[in-house]
Amino acid sequence: MTPEYIEALAEIADPNKLWRRPPSDKFTVEERQQCDMGVALRRHASHLRRLDELLAEKRSLLITPLASHWTAVKSVDTPPDHEALRPDAPQTPQG
Repeated sequence: MTPEYIEALAEIADPNKLWRRPPSDKFTVEERQQCDMGVALRRHASHLRRLDELLAEKRSLLITPLASHWTAVKSVDTPPDHEALRPDAPQTPQG
């Protein structure tokens, strides 16, 4: 799935754009679920877009959990053992 397709799904999941409302607003249970679906889909689309960028740069994405629902994210040089997994990586002779 492309990031654009996932963002289109987010529009279907949250047609009222509840994600744009302040967090202090009161939501019904259904509105909270609608908002959460839209946010989760948009976040996933953003991650996929970033992964596509990093694929072109041949870099890796490091996601470090800091607490429940909180992460630190940054791009890093690809570790050698992961670099060897790339489809275009030189193959070493099997012996």
